Amino acid sequence: MRTPYKKVSDLKIRLFLAVATIIGMIVLGGTYKGNLVRGAGTGPTPRVTAITQITRDGFRKTNLLADDSQLYVTELPATKRVIAKVTLPGSERAVSIRSVMPSPFASLQALDLSPDHSKLLISQKSGSGESEFWTLPVVAGNPARVGDLTGRDGSWSSDGKQMVLSRGAVIYLADGAGDKAHELYTAGGSVFAPRFSPTGDRIRFTVSDTELNTTTLWEVGRNGANAHALLQDWPYKSTACCGSWTADGRYYIFQASQTMANTTTVVTSLWALAEGETEPVALTNGPMSFGNASTAHDGKKLWAIGVQPTVEVVKYEANKKKFVPLIAGLSATDVDFSADGKWITYVAIPEGTLWRSRANGSDRVQLTSGVERAALPRWSPDGKQIAFVSMKPGESWKLSLIDADGGIPQEVVEENGSQIDANWSADGSKLMFGDFAHDAGGLSIRILDFKTHKLEKLPGSDGLFSPRWSPDGRYVAALSPDNKDLLLFDFQTQKWTKWTKSAGAVNYPVWSPDSKYLYFDDFVDDAESIRRVKVGASEAEPVLVVGALDRYTGALGIWSGRAPDGSWMFVRDRSTQEVYQLSLELP
Repeated sequence: MRTPYKKVSDLKIRLFLAVATIIGMIVLGGTYKGNLVRGAGTGPTPRVTAITQITRDGFRKTNLLADDSQLYVTELPATKRVIAKVTLPGSERAVSIRSVMPSPFASLQALDLSPDHSKLLISQKSGSGESEFWTLPVVAGNPARVGDLTGRDGSWSSDGKQMVLSRGAVIYLADGAGDKAHELYTAGGSVFAPRFSPTGDRIRFTVSDTELNTTTLWEVGRNGANAHALLQDWPYKSTACCGSWTADGRYYIFQASQTMANTTTVVTSLWALAEGETEPVALTNGPMSFGNASTAHDGKKLWAIGVQPTVEVVKYEANKKKFVPLIAGLSATDVDFSADGKWITYVAIPEGTLWRSRANGSDRVQLTSGVERAALPRWSPDGKQIAFVSMKPGESWKLSLIDADGGIPQEVVEENGSQIDANWSADGSKLMFGDFAHDAGGLSIRILDFKTHKLEKLPGSDGLFSPRWSPDGRYVAALSPDNKDLLLFDFQTQKWTKWTKSAGAVNYPVWSPDSKYLYFDDFVDDAESIRRVKVGASEAEPVLVVGALDRYTGALGIWSGRAPDGSWMFVRDRSTQEVYQLSLELP
């Protein structure tokens, strides 16, 4: 789902797909043969000695928890989340055994395992749309509500007498049953993965800043004192996320992205930060990305989710009533056709690089490289340039222009703030885009005139995002921050009107060539569909029910687009996400 520039997706953090770049995995006899980081220096350093694949079910996974004999992992096998219990191989078993934990909830995710291993802390969506905290017995019994607080994440202290919970930017402390919750600390962004130290005197957590596209690790005392960021001078500090201590408290294991040696490939690696040290040691370094680590009680192994993302661009052929590949073998998203329909530009997955090619996939040219990730490219009307969103770690999102034959990208607006959603005027003389200016009050829509070099805000566009300029130039459609309200600006009257309201969410709107309709991807009660609304009308009508297509969630949500022949394009998720066991040496 597309979200406005100041919101963050739990799934984005938990699956770490937005920052993970993965290349060929080699598995021989179930044991991973990738790069095992041995460490540098003369003394012993933490290291991984072997990696063995545990699951082979092909489901998307997140939120992995372990108790040495059982794994509990949140899976997304279809349209809802479930929690699977995986019994680890023992002396009498050669393979793991997987089963889905029964629950009365339509969609849930595991957050923590109680110290006595008897129950899970879970979150589930209530009727109001808020995420409630519950406990779910791991063997038998009924789930129980945890306090009355709603929020995003939480965990128990090692003795089970306290809980730490997060809601937005606020961290709360409660007793072991989730009662008597009180505010402990307010962070500068959304809080994920709050975890007590084994001694219970400190809490470490992740703070997400979506304007800068960063995640950082923080620590605060149990009394709310001495809040500070960790890894201040570490080069990968702005990608650090989602850690927890080993049982003995000697190491803190977390995930962060890094560039593989002698390449421009970025992977998400596992890192070990020794207590009292300021510089972590890499436990893995590609070619596979790892995250969601959970350590064994003896510290001799950990379990993590290994990810190899690959996707397939498909289009729906109405006459055949099925999805077919747009171009065979194209692992990409954010496809845009040139005005004459002869060329396409797209973002490669998993690399995040910008490419252009002919519409049949021939004459491919890579346009960007390095740590920069591209998104939402748009051809200029004359087919000579491509505008796209440039996303670099630790920096605001910027609109850039690049020649269709390659060259050095140039920023469109050299100022603070983030820009996204480029729209060309019909004659190519102007560029409209969504803007988030932190110092100027937040969301707005602006238009740059290339002839006069004037940059002006569209009247009345404060608080709106995802603009779409109609082909005839008369209208601009935009969304409210909650993705539900679709608004229309008429250049003739210079006024905005509320066009329609979605029961689900309006995503990736697209104008019809005649400017009479606006199409959009809608999510209503898990029934994904393409709908359209006519200019002058207020009710949207269904056009296509997407059905059971396993869609890929990228850096900017679940993408869809329309080809020149009117067919709808989607991105099918072909990624593999499996659980791996990593043998450790932690000196």
